Amino acid sequence: MRTVDLLFVTDPRFEGGVSTAVAVEMRAAARLGLRCGLLMVKGPVIRRTLASHPEIAAAVDEGLVQRVDPEEAVEAAVVLVHHPSILTHAFVPRPKVRAGRLVVVLHHPRRDAAGRLQYDLDAVVANGRMAFGRTVEIAPVSSVVRQGLPARPPAGSVVMPADWLNLIELEAWPRRPPRDPQAGADRVIIGRHARPDPKKWPDTIEDARAAYPTPPGWTVRVLGAGDFLFDLYPERPPDWDLVAFNSEPVADFLAGLDVWVYFHSDAWSEAFGRTTLEAMATGVPVILPPHFRPLFGDAALYCVPADVEATVRALLATPGAWQSRSDAVRAFVEETFGADRFARRVEPILADGRSRLASAQSPEGRWSGSLRSSPSSLPTGSPLTSPPVLPERPVLFLSSNGIGVGHLVQQMAIADRLSPQLRPVFATMSYAASVVRQAGYPTEFLPHHRNGGLPVPLWNDHMAEVVLELLIRLRPRVVLYDATAAFGGILRALEVYRDAFTIWVRRPMWQESHRPFLDAARRFDAVIEPGELAAAFDLGPTTDESDLVMKVPPVLHLSPADRLPRAAARRDLGLPDDATVVALQLGGGNNYPLAALRTVLVEAVLSRPDTILLDIRSPVQVGPEEPGPDHPRHRAVRLFPAFRHSAAFDAAILAAGYNAFHEAILGAIPTLFVPNEAPEMDLQVNRAIWAELSGCGLVCRRDLHTPVARDLVGTLLDPAERARMAEACRSHSDGANGADQIARFVEDAARTVRADRSPAIRI
Repeated sequence: MRTVDLLFVTDPRFEGGVSTAVAVEMRAAARLGLRCGLLMVKGPVIRRTLASHPEIAAAVDEGLVQRVDPEEAVEAAVVLVHHPSILTHAFVPRPKVRAGRLVVVLHHPRRDAAGRLQYDLDAVVANGRMAFGRTVEIAPVSSVVRQGLPARPPAGSVVMPADWLNLIELEAWPRRPPRDPQAGADRVIIGRHARPDPKKWPDTIEDARAAYPTPPGWTVRVLGAGDFLFDLYPERPPDWDLVAFNSEPVADFLAGLDVWVYFHSDAWSEAFGRTTLEAMATGVPVILPPHFRPLFGDAALYCVPADVEATVRALLATPGAWQSRSDAVRAFVEETFGADRFARRVEPILADGRSRLASAQSPEGRWSGSLRSSPSSLPTGSPLTSPPVLPERPVLFLSSNGIGVGHLVQQMAIADRLSPQLRPVFATMSYAASVVRQAGYPTEFLPHHRNGGLPVPLWNDHMAEVVLELLIRLRPRVVLYDATAAFGGILRALEVYRDAFTIWVRRPMWQESHRPFLDAARRFDAVIEPGELAAAFDLGPTTDESDLVMKVPPVLHLSPADRLPRAAARRDLGLPDDATVVALQLGGGNNYPLAALRTVLVEAVLSRPDTILLDIRSPVQVGPEEPGPDHPRHRAVRLFPAFRHSAAFDAAILAAGYNAFHEAILGAIPTLFVPNEAPEMDLQVNRAIWAELSGCGLVCRRDLHTPVARDLVGTLLDPAERARMAEACRSHSDGANGADQIARFVEDAARTVRADRSPAIRI
């Protein structure tokens, strides 16, 4: 059984102050030498697909906190549940955690300013007790939250006497440079930042103009703008400087401000005001509505929107007043909210949590030495602990690919990057299933309805039974589905088997005929869209819902840096150093005949005496084996993955499928793209057109360019043109591989407790 001092329980996807505050506590606990675990929860508030907050992800990566599996036996002196919303429903599965004490931190008021209930505190307490079997100690983050609590707390709970204030690390927020004391009010920069949410803004344009005035010489800068602001204020001031959320470091943004001003909707109750705290930490004077006074006291200035301009002018009218206010707010933050206060906060409850657990176990006690008698004796520095060996969990990779191999290869890219504690199992409709087996992964073949001999409705019924049987047998923690078509049979099976976290990896560039599949997105827990270099030419239906998905960089099976060096690749393939090598791979040709065009292209390449055509045969072969080439410089090979040897190629003639296209561009391979324009395929032609117009390649369409195919090959083989294309390709490569980010998402999902829905079954 693993033991930890603190077990953080939270939804790591929270974008704003909650995750930032949790990350500060994680780092503070690590400096104290405490052993910390993280139990991730999928709560009901966040509906979009989001990765873990980067600061929480960094704490995991740095070993400051370690993931806990929901079904892993753990002893925790103190369980810290951050945010009441994640206890809206019962935890599934119930954590196997023996807790000394249970603290639930309320990061949000129970009711908003309009009196609407935001969460049911009785349910929060009941679900907390159900999950961890302890009295719930309610910890409001501010007086605003405390004032909204009922006079008598729910049965099985107590309210902690002190607020659980958000803490801040002063060293992460450098002081703003001193302002010229003679500058006065002639040139002023007012700013604010917050996550993009209309509730974070005044209700009317009149209040917004008053709160953020722009007389001559004044500038308003907003970090956290978005389309919502255009809808909220159609006639917003044109001289506001609107900056997208997270588009520049917050500390740098704050360092350029003279005054921080924050007003929000009358219907919104700000529980704490993390962004205001960050502004004060940098020494920027802040102006707030009066209801923030109980939290920030005399450190802030208070007024209504109509009085903001006058308040700013009064602050700047007296030389030295701004600097005095700047010094005061920084000192206030250090004294009241400094991260070193964490030791004083947790030491008493940790000691009590240890005693509660020790009294229930053997006399020798597993907890001896884990806590010190006073915060001053706690060590500094991060704990040097090895990563825990988490329980092995299966991950099921489902894919279509009745025609090609693209979805399957994309899934292999993700599976290859998972930790050893996650066990990939594949079930695919691709005839290249043997490729996955050869890579060492257990694989089942599921015939596509085109090949299964059943009408589509019956095939879906059959597929529902087959997939459900597979789910019951494997009991995967995560199911990752990769396809454009969201087949009804598979969706039904996933809905019956409710124990898996379901992810739809959905490429862009859909045909309009695929639009009916969009509705399936709401039947998955997450939707992830691999990056598309040609996104500017994506006219498909997925662009209508781009805000609902998590976008990652282009996904590659192998990153360009993982390829064999040119000399080694040529040795492997038996290619001479001085030949011009052209790779040819046009896919299986199963649904879009290319034989006539292919003949023209092959002849054009071989008409040059210095060329070798490397004909890379598809791993998906339907029908009899293709005859071997009859030209000495035309060599046929089975090569998978071909990209590993691609440094050996001087040029390529490829289909414009997702994988080949992105490998060619990001691998800086001059390429003539031949799109498969069958109606069931994605918009390969738009990728090819983008490549040509961006200078990264050439396009050859079967029904349009066959008469000029020889000329296009001539351009491709021109050394100067190849150099130009390769240089254009290199401008699009930043080294990121979306497969890494998706694998990280799967790792988190596999260790996540479900609390986003009631586990009760309606009959």
